[in-house]
Amino acid sequence: MHIGIVGPIATADVQHLLGGNANQLPLGYSGGPLLATLVGELIARGHTVSAFTLSNDLPLRKDGSVVASGPNFSLTYVPMRPRAWQFNGWLLGRILDLYRFEIDGLKHAILQANPDVLHAHWVYEFALASLQTKLPHVVTCHDSPYTIARLNSTSRPTRSLYRWLRVIMALKTFNRVQCITAVSPYMRDMVRSLTHVPIAVVPNPVDERAFGYANPRVTSISPRIAMVCNGWVAWKNPQPGLLAFSQLLQTMPLAELHLYGADFGPGQYAQTWCISKGIVKGMFFHGSIPHHLILNEMNNLDLLLHPSIEESFGVVIAEAMAMGLPVVAGRTSGAVPWLVGDDACLCDITDPSIITSSLLSTLEPERYADLSKRGIASMRRRFTTATVVDQFIRLYAQAIGRVGS
Repeated sequence: MHIGIVGPIATADVQHLLGGNANQLPLGYSGGPLLATLVGELIARGHTVSAFTLSNDLPLRKDGSVVASGPNFSLTYVPMRPRAWQFNGWLLGRILDLYRFEIDGLKHAILQANPDVLHAHWVYEFALASLQTKLPHVVTCHDSPYTIARLNSTSRPTRSLYRWLRVIMALKTFNRVQCITAVSPYMRDMVRSLTHVPIAVVPNPVDERAFGYANPRVTSISPRIAMVCNGWVAWKNPQPGLLAFSQLLQTMPLAELHLYGADFGPGQYAQTWCISKGIVKGMFFHGSIPHHLILNEMNNLDLLLHPSIEESFGVVIAEAMAMGLPVVAGRTSGAVPWLVGDDACLCDITDPSIITSSLLSTLEPERYADLSKRGIASMRRRFTTATVVDQFIRLYAQAIGRVGS
């Protein structure tokens, strides 16, 4: 089967599939490392995969796409305007015309490759480009557009308006889509009313490298805690987690907190905020690093603290549990309870004192060891790449058959 994967793909995440040195390639589009996991499994099964993504470091021309290739794999980078609101040379800001330039570029690249079926990820520009090709398709919904827009309503006005305009894009997708999946029962229920077609629940695959690090763990008096937050934004809710760690130091003065993601690097928002609060002790600000390096670093840590208010799935949670790291996360944070499956790990993540109590409880030696072992078993049973891809392959065949009938 010739399968088209359309979504955010960073070069760093698929470099191992391209072969050779990728230093001269565009950066691609970060935020979807799970797509590299999906592509790798499809190739391993003998399928040909053509992937399509956007990159904002390319010339803004209709013929500005770049194609990179590996065994049974090609990745087409389509130019994306860097600025959302301001002019990009002679082109409008990308949100002002609802990504028309990017959608047209993706559509053209897809039609040139002409795969048997398309699998688009997220319900915005990648899905709209896929639907415009009229090719058989599966669209995976990774977030609730209305929820994301509401959570951004307390943010900067331009960011809030940006998200509400994205809702318009999503509604176009939901109105036209023929085959759609959601990454969790929570996400299915959040968007069920937006489409007339049934929504299948197919979870995200956990990177096999995470399972490669699987190791039942024991705690220590100097626990090393990870927080992975992609952006200093309201729904990621980092402040209570940071304050909770500073309280934890009163009981465990040798504890460490390692912070990853955009805005969490040296001198960035998170560190500046922590310095202003006088709570920077024991914190290490790593910032954005490639996905495989985060997995490698998490393997040397002991616990994941994930204070996000809302998660449609929670890939980093699943990866941490697959490695054997217990997780402290939100009791009402979207799909998190379904994913974690152990209510005792969950708490009110808006209250730093409650988070601290949950950390201390989770780090109790006997409890910690039990959570570590059960987390590995749960992830292996539910979210291996093979299990997820089996479900998608069936949906691809159904999509092709629907068009042919």
